[in-house]
Amino acid sequence: MIQRATCSPLDAEVVIVGAGPAGSALAILLARRDISTVVLDRSTFPRPKPCGECINPGAVAALERLGVLEAVLQRQPSWISGWALATEGGATARGCFDPGAPGLAMPRSVLDAELVTQARGHGVRVLERTKVTGVSLPRPGTNDPVSVEAVTRGEEEEEGEGERTRAVWNARLVVGADGLRSVVARRLGLVRRRPRIRKISLTCRLHGTGPARDVGTLYLTRWGTIGLAPVHAGEPLWNGTVVVYADRVGRAVSANPTRWFRDAFRQAPFRWDDGQPQIVEGPWTSGPFDRPTTGAVADGAVLIGDAAGYFDPLTGQGMFRAFRSAELAAPVIARAVRSGRAAAVAATDLRDYERALHRAVRPTRRLQQAIEIMLTRPATREFGIGRLASAGSFTNLFVQAIGDAVPVGALARPSAWLPLLWSRR
Repeated sequence: MIQRATCSPLDAEVVIVGAGPAGSALAILLARRDISTVVLDRSTFPRPKPCGECINPGAVAALERLGVLEAVLQRQPSWISGWALATEGGATARGCFDPGAPGLAMPRSVLDAELVTQARGHGVRVLERTKVTGVSLPRPGTNDPVSVEAVTRGEEEEEGEGERTRAVWNARLVVGADGLRSVVARRLGLVRRRPRIRKISLTCRLHGTGPARDVGTLYLTRWGTIGLAPVHAGEPLWNGTVVVYADRVGRAVSANPTRWFRDAFRQAPFRWDDGQPQIVEGPWTSGPFDRPTTGAVADGAVLIGDAAGYFDPLTGQGMFRAFRSAELAAPVIARAVRSGRAAAVAATDLRDYERALHRAVRPTRRLQQAIEIMLTRPATREFGIGRLASAGSFTNLFVQAIGDAVPVGALARPSAWLPLLWSRR
């Protein structure tokens, strides 16, 4: 049964769709600027999320700037000192973060729930179990607000069953922070094309002892990547993620995800004390990860986080972009909302954010694309990791660049390349 809620002419200045890291971070930043904000999310927190669950050094710094790092640390994440790389052919390498700027890893269910709690603590209204079904932007020549239609499920009801409440939220701006398959991006026609690189991921929560608990590991194969990272400071809990090319093994994965995950991990060179770790949660699936957009703003709308464009991030880059896009968007949104020129914020008042976001993500996205090309070819994969194995300071710098701890441009300096050029396999 559907009931209709009555909304006022303007229910909030900003409606954020999605209460993940990007949406919650933006809500906190807007609340500090006295911008009235409502956050809508279809999930109930805490909830599991298919993800590598790593917070790279750049994202850790963003959490500190946001003022929530201490609260996150109370949830007992693991500290990550760097990343180890290994290939089927036997090449291995390890790069370290700066000791003063390590990364973190923790379950997304824990991180996201803490960020939602922090947003509520700032006075933000967060509505869970609320699925956005439509977004209407103002018609040209009118002074109408943005309208967001949503359906909220009852607390004890499963999605699609029982009593639901339908409401229309009117605001000056809607923010799409709703991830890879962003409803807002699709409704506004901002999705550029269908994915060309079709990968799918399987993520499981593992329990076991054996591997080093201060480093993440990527095992690179002909059909994809196996990742392992510790996610709790005191308990032997791990994130295990297998990312595969759908055109090569997608059918086998779909037929029995759990069995495929177990078989993949048996191939990886992780040394467990009891043979293999226990799967305690999952598998959770996600993908594809190649989802470009035509832009990040429109009249009455902004995209942040994964919704603003996504290309297969490594080792926590997606988390950094979630927080960084929120940081870049917040002052622009606050200024535009306060301008008061129209009921809905004009795209021209949001372009500064779009330009800043483009400058922020373009270098790392190009680096990701170059890494993708290298990893898809066995010869270049073995050669590249073999070079990194003895490149010393360059390997550390490379890991720090993909960890958003140093600019990607640092890799282009001649002094940075010398250890790589002189390295031997």
